[in-house]
Amino acid sequence: EQQQHLTMKYVLLALAVVAGTLQLSHAFSREAAKEMLHDYRIKNQNFHIDSLETIVTELEEELENLGDAPDHDTIAALKARIRNLEGTGCDEDHVQCGGDVPECISPLFVCDGQDDCKNGRDEDDDVCSMDPVAVGTTYTGITSWSDCVLHDPHMTVITITAFERPPAYTARVYVRAVISFEVDEDSHLVQSYSAKGYWDFGHHRLNLIPQDSTQGGGHGVSCHFNLGNHNEADCKIGLVTSKHQCAAFHAKKV
Repeated sequence: EQQQHLTMKYVLLALAVVAGTLQLSHAFSREAAKEMLHDYRIKNQNFHIDSLETIVTELEEELENLGDAPDHDTIAALKARIRNLEGTGCDEDHVQCGGDVPECISPLFVCDGQDDCKNGRDEDDDVCSMDPVAVGTTYTGITSWSDCVLHDPHMTVITITAFERPPAYTARVYVRAVISFEVDEDSHLVQSYSAKGYWDFGHHRLNLIPQDSTQGGGHGVSCHFNLGNHNEADCKIGLVTSKHQCAAFHAKKV
């Protein structure tokens, strides 16, 4: 009986050792698994970061190949070309406010000191700039005649000599100018005459007629600054009485 008791004791001890070994082995396996999972996650994150860095590098190279971003003047010129092609959606007696929601207002409300456009563009500093008619400002261009008189292409020069902006009527600036043109290209003979007119903020247009009706051949000049800046304009020469167009030139500020 004592022998059986010893045998049973050894058996229980052996089972306890085996059980402890299994538990220890299980603990080691869980720790190893956790470490392996942690390593996997780190490697996966590193791989993801490397992949993102590669993508960012490729995008940077593509952006560099695209060149510099267009400046404000270039964007304004492109927008002006689109407007010239599509039209403003307003009749001649109104001007477009621009923006996402088209809106037409009277040009008499432009630059009057009050926001009449919902977006306030009618009082924008660029719209109300006096630069186009500053004293001494000169525009030149090669004029081509299509009607009224026979004339070879010649240089036309417009120089602003004075301006006045009445406080009670600020939508226009009244100007004085000298218009010169070559009569003979070979001899460089030039004729000049004094002109009067006004700058229309709303339409971005300079309109001039001879100060003396006997000068200038009865022709007036209308320059539309429709190219997104104050440095160039599309100009037309026409009869003052009938407004029939006779010639045209592209004017640039010098």
